Amino acid sequence: MNDAGFIGYVGRSDFHDGVLLRVSVEGRTVEVVVKGYSGREHVVLFEGVDEVQMTEPEGMVLYSLSEMRATPPLRKFVFTNSEENRPAALSVVAEEFSIRSE
Repeated sequence: MNDAGFIGYVGRSDFHDGVLLRVSVEGRTVEVVVKGYSGREHVVLFEGVDEVQMTEPEGMVLYSLSEMRATPPLRKFVFTNSEENRPAALSVVAEEFSIRSE
């Protein structure tokens, strides 16, 4: 990850070593479900989505969810893959995001 664009980690610490279960894209909304390290599920909702880039994200073991620099009012979020031998990736550029735990 390029540290020059790094703003900070977002989300729960439970995301670290959690697993990305599914990604749902509908119009300008993206919903990502993460099973945290504790076993608890977290739903990350992005609204006003401008861009989604993904490569086989389901099953990805997460290192973190990071916010990167983007042109306001947009915000860029990167789900960082902790498995070096797996090409899984997910990034979302959106106006808004929220997290709820199930």
